[in-house]
Amino acid sequence: MTNSIDNGWPDKYSDPRDRPYPALLRVTVESFETMQEDTLDAVEKIADGESQPALVSFATVGNLRKILTNRRIELLQYLIDIDGAAESITAVANELERDYRTVHDDVSLLADHGLLLIIDEGKSKRPYVPYERIHLDVELAGLSAGESSALA
Repeated sequence: MTNSIDNGWPDKYSDPRDRPYPALLRVTVESFETMQEDTLDAVEKIADGESQPALVSFATVGNLRKILTNRRIELLQYLIDIDGAAESITAVANELERDYRTVHDDVSLLADHGLLLIIDEGKSKRPYVPYERIHLDVELAGLSAGESSALA
């Protein structure tokens, strides 16, 4: 049996940059029930050998918009443009001509929601996006009887 550390990953994946990631991160707005169905479908496809994107879902468009502001999207785009990893949060702040504290807060918030990772290297914290692309998938549709709006 393989010894595992870091939330169940084998030792060879203790550094998140060494872990296998899909090329695509899909960000959606979905109900809990839809997320459950999508998860079960993805598990079946993976079991059949099909590649699946990583998935981060929000319950409402409002929740997504609170997290994915224009500045945070700019930060994610910058990290993707430089192949995912910056030298430090300070380097990102300097490159984007933004205040260190706000960039640090944005990086922490995006990491808390699974949109990027933070690699600790001594005193330096390196924001890391392991995906080649991030796809925002927001569907607006008419309400069925008894449903509430996803815009809340």
